[in-house]
Amino acid sequence: MMQKLDGVEDLRVRRTRKLLQQAMIEGVVEKGFAALTVRDITERAMVNRSTFYRHYLDKYDLLEQHMNEMYMLLEEHGRGLIEPGHHEGLVELLRQVQRFPDFYRAVFGPQADALLSRHFRQQTEQRFLTCFQHAFPEAASRPDVPPLDLKFNTVASAGCGALIWWLGQERPSTPEQFASWLHQLIYDISVSAFKQGPAGDRKSRTLP
Repeated sequence: MMQKLDGVEDLRVRRTRKLLQQAMIEGVVEKGFAALTVRDITERAMVNRSTFYRHYLDKYDLLEQHMNEMYMLLEEHGRGLIEPGHHEGLVELLRQVQRFPDFYRAVFGPQADALLSRHFRQQTEQRFLTCFQHAFPEAASRPDVPPLDLKFNTVASAGCGALIWWLGQERPSTPEQFASWLHQLIYDISVSAFKQGPAGDRKSRTLP
């Protein structure tokens, strides 16, 4: 009986968190993240403030946890980001973007919310950096390749630019097709330099 009650409680928690995340997304589209308040979120979700604070510290914590759930889609596939032909996590992430296009236009588009856009870019850059540090631990000590922080600043900017392009298409390609293109771009930018030999040694370079 206790196990059944725990299952019901877990379902309620997930439902409440989903309502609050949905309310945040709709609120960002309507008025921007900077102007959005906890009261706006709870009224839209029809949840009282005490319930909100049982789940989140503030609107920034809500945003952070929403982002973490998104990035888990990538991390579940680990090294798949940097292996040709493996981009299942990226497909799942793009399906999420496709579900809420107006929200992601507010994040990445020409009229992007500055705070939200900066936060997403920083988080994206850090996630890629962590992934590649694990995959290529020797890269940080190599003087013949660009510094990691420079490389992933470039990757994050390129990825965000690609998303803007995808969201701006009248008939966008499917998440599967776009993931394939985006994965190829990420691979070309990020991995090729790590697979070079010492500067000037063209014969040692390994291409995908």
